[in-house]
Amino acid sequence: MDFGKAIIALKQGKAIQREGWNGKGLFVVKQIPASINADIIPKMQSLPQSAKDILMSRENPHIDYTNQMLIVNPDGHADSWVPSSSDVFAEDWRVIGEEETFLTRMKEEAADLYYRKEKLGEFLGSERVSLVTETQKTLLKKQYDAMCEYGKILDERIVDLEK
Repeated sequence: MDFGKAIIALKQGKAIQREGWNGKGLFVVKQIPASINADIIPKMQSLPQSAKDILMSRENPHIDYTNQMLIVNPDGHADSWVPSSSDVFAEDWRVIGEEETFLTRMKEEAADLYYRKEKLGEFLGSERVSLVTETQKTLLKKQYDAMCEYGKILDERIVDLEK
């Protein structure tokens, strides 16, 4: 699968890897966003004391973890990860634990459609929609409706195949 689909899988909480990586057993996950408050900061093993002291001296001590990706090695070591250009353009991504089947491809298609439909819906609900012509607005709304209908059909097919 391509990197775009791999990102969708990460957003769904799945672990991904490349078939072409030399280090077998490596995988990438998206960390779950978390807010760490003043009660937890002093107990954190992952922060040096100097960082704890700085954070605790603030008016509202906290850390908000947002969008981070980790690459986990077979020995359990984990590091932050930023994809290389070869990773971004690779077509050999796979979701760990999901053998590619007709059903998994259909689920990927549904996830991709949901993502695109969500983005189109955000655009239609934004002020930016005023930048397009009335004809384009009408066509975009028809496209959105068609995507919704297509999504329902895909969902029904997935449910039927999972039976």
